[in-house]
Amino acid sequence: MKKISWLALILTLATACATFQKTYIPPAFYLEDPPSLELAKLTLNERLAFEQGWANLKKGNIEGARKEFLKLGTSQAYFNLGEGYCRLYEEDSQAAEAFFLKAIELNPDLTPARLGLATIYEERNDSDRLFVQLREILKKEPENSWAKPKYEELQTRITQNLIKEASGLLNQNKKEEAKQLLLKALFYSPQSREAHWQLARIYRSEKKYGQAINHYQALSQLAPADRQVLREYAETLLEHDDLSQSLDVYTRLKELAPDDKEVQKKIDYLKNQLGIISLPNMYNEIPKSQAITRQELAAILAVKFNQYLPEPVRPPIIIDISTSWAANFIVRVAAVPLMDTYENHTFEPNRVVTRAELAETFFRLINFLKGKGFKLIPQIPPDRIQISDLPTDNLYYLPAVQMIAYQLMELAAQKRFQPDRPVSGDEALRLADLLLNLIK
Repeated sequence: MKKISWLALILTLATACATFQKTYIPPAFYLEDPPSLELAKLTLNERLAFEQGWANLKKGNIEGARKEFLKLGTSQAYFNLGEGYCRLYEEDSQAAEAFFLKAIELNPDLTPARLGLATIYEERNDSDRLFVQLREILKKEPENSWAKPKYEELQTRITQNLIKEASGLLNQNKKEEAKQLLLKALFYSPQSREAHWQLARIYRSEKKYGQAINHYQALSQLAPADRQVLREYAETLLEHDDLSQSLDVYTRLKELAPDDKEVQKKIDYLKNQLGIISLPNMYNEIPKSQAITRQELAAILAVKFNQYLPEPVRPPIIIDISTSWAANFIVRVAAVPLMDTYENHTFEPNRVVTRAELAETFFRLINFLKGKGFKLIPQIPPDRIQISDLPTDNLYYLPAVQMIAYQLMELAAQKRFQPDRPVSGDEALRLADLLLNLIK
């Protein structure tokens, strides 16, 4: 009897162990709960069914999980999410992928579905698809603890390999193949200085100055104190006959290398070509201004668009600019007129410029340039643009719409134009450069 009792006890324990292993299998993959904000969109019954199914899933109770997920209906995103992970448990990655893709089709914000796809693509060593899913996850959750380190490691490794391969092709003078790899590197790492630099130099050697300038501009933003970048950028702009912008870059380079005589020669040459004998010191202070004045805006227009503005035959009478450092610029801009003088013949040179006034000024400039034969085409149909903080009968509504249509200015959150916000020097200079690029 004792032997039988001990045997029964051993069998009972063995059965218990077997049952434990069957009903609780910790997942061999990363399993993250759906965002609570997304779950809150479900009905109460749907949420209860999903949460119970998810709890069963975590325990390895696949049969119990499926039973709950089926209550959601097979056309529901959360059913496809749950079934995808059930298939992962069963090591059926092909079916799991299909369910995860369907879940994302039904709900693009369902991060756990993208995590499931990333798990599959990582297992398959499918770097391209893995990268895309990791990037989409981080768009929603920039600090996702699982996706972020994998994304950064993958991004660095792929980018370095592509640049290395492109360098080898360049040594063989295979420029087209190298360009494709470098452009692919920028898909993975848009801020790769090395990729931008090599592309800029290739395009410059091919005299494709527009493409080269785009990459040098990106480089100058990524490395604003790199003198070699600025030198090549300025030279390329000059080769492309972008004299005004070349002068701007040489001026920045002069600040970094004040004793460079070659840079000073280039600055003097460009000033002479642009008809600028000497730029006032105050002009060089404009980029630092957080709220530019009317005289500073006039100076930007007169310098940047010097070659397009006519010399005034009858200069306007302005009585309050005799002590302004920008007096000559003001007269030239007011004569077109790109900026108004007031009924009492004043200009109010020290009054701060708002975004509404900036839009009005550049709207006039665009119409002036069109009259000179330049073809400027809006990038967005004006009738599709809505502005929440400017009524349609407002004086500045049409100029604001046009600036957005040409993609020279942008709307803030909730479609706000912020017409009364002051304009910084950098913002005004950037707008002028964007318009110059359009007419080039």
